[in-house]
Amino acid sequence: MTMQLTFVEPLLQKLFPKKFRPKITRQEILSAVPVRNTLVEWETNDHDEVVLKVPRRQDRVGRILHRVFVAPPFKQVVLDEVGSDVWHLCTGENSVDAIVKTLAKKYKLSRREVELSLANYLRTLAQRGLIGLTRR
Repeated sequence: MTMQLTFVEPLLQKLFPKKFRPKITRQEILSAVPVRNTLVEWETNDHDEVVLKVPRRQDRVGRILHRVFVAPPFKQVVLDEVGSDVWHLCTGENSVDAIVKTLAKKYKLSRREVELSLANYLRTLAQRGLIGLTRR
């Protein structure tokens, strides 16, 4: 039975990519180096918040939806102060450990609190395709 599941899993991942995304564990995140997605444009607004411009789908379904619904070619996501700090540190040069140390020092939090919150936040950013996590 497990042989069939291992054969079917790649097929299901191709058919339903959002439903069958690989789960990222906390340990994998803590040992990774976050890198920004180059397709996502970003700028800093007047309140020192990072505004991400995420491009809309460009496949066939995206073009059909764009014809039916009037929508801009990108979606804007505004990050808060902490999220903006994390975004500025996701250069591909800083490890997650370095980001944890920086945030713990700046916001005067314990390392454990920052690790838990940052791991969840980076997992969310990675699942939405805003960053990538690479290994050193």
